[in-house]
Amino acid sequence: MGVTTANGRFEGAMGLPEALVRRLRAGELWHAVLLVGEPSQAERAARWLAQALLCEAPRSDAPCGSCRSCAQFSAGSHPDFWASGEEGLKAGDVEALQAWLATKGHGPRKVYALHGADEMTPVAANRLLKTLEEPAPGTYAILTAKSRQSVLSTLRSRSFTCLLSASPPFLSTDPSSISVVARAASAEDPSFAGFMERVIEWTETWLRGGATPWEMAASWQSIAKDVPAEGGLLLLAEWLRELMRVRAGGQAERFANWQEAARRIAPILEVEQYAACVQAVMEARLRLQSHVALLLNLEQMCVRLREVTTSW
Repeated sequence: MGVTTANGRFEGAMGLPEALVRRLRAGELWHAVLLVGEPSQAERAARWLAQALLCEAPRSDAPCGSCRSCAQFSAGSHPDFWASGEEGLKAGDVEALQAWLATKGHGPRKVYALHGADEMTPVAANRLLKTLEEPAPGTYAILTAKSRQSVLSTLRSRSFTCLLSASPPFLSTDPSSISVVARAASAEDPSFAGFMERVIEWTETWLRGGATPWEMAASWQSIAKDVPAEGGLLLLAEWLRELMRVRAGGQAERFANWQEAARRIAPILEVEQYAACVQAVMEARLRLQSHVALLLNLEQMCVRLREVTTSW
């Protein structure tokens, strides 16, 4: 069961257990947490947790998505966040982490995320033990793994294991998108002015087969040039979730101002196709966080979107 906070964020969408969220809100989070689940879900949950820990807003509102810390985090440039393991954790990764931990932080907390703890080399695991045994004040470790049993027992004993819910994360609203959707609906944010109209036009062109994936990738890059790349993809994923909701017989909720467009476009695909499209967009967002070239990333996303619309 998930937790709804006062400002409406729903951590259950990330699969995070209530015990972890309660401790986070109370400022009593364990210094090391092991998140066990499907890799992309675990990585998203780890990023959300790290952003919440570093957020400058009150714990009940974190991550707020609008403070300086959240802006740095979304841009992939937060000086107090370290992530590694996308290509397998090795001893050199742990040594680099330890060197980073030895430097003075810019804020009151430092957070590091190590992905694939169940696949790290024995040498890397053993070098990590001392870091976990003697954490510096205000330092938090987030480990992710597909299998708890495959993680070295000494690492498991030094971290609190949290099993993520098995429900696909791409079917539920991403908490990080709340502020993005609000900005798109607001006339006060010039960077998002008219952006939803362009997203709707782009979506309809793609769904009706009016352009190649490479043309659609270039088109998206053009219409989203004034919007943070990650924010643009989050908004697209939420728009596709809204179309899925309408296709299933519901009403447009988060995009109520564009109810007519949602009703016009939603019948083009089936619910399952929209779910697959949301997953493709969220995977593109993850690649973006791994510093894949933007246009190449968009091309891969659009190829997948075209496959979904033509192969079902």
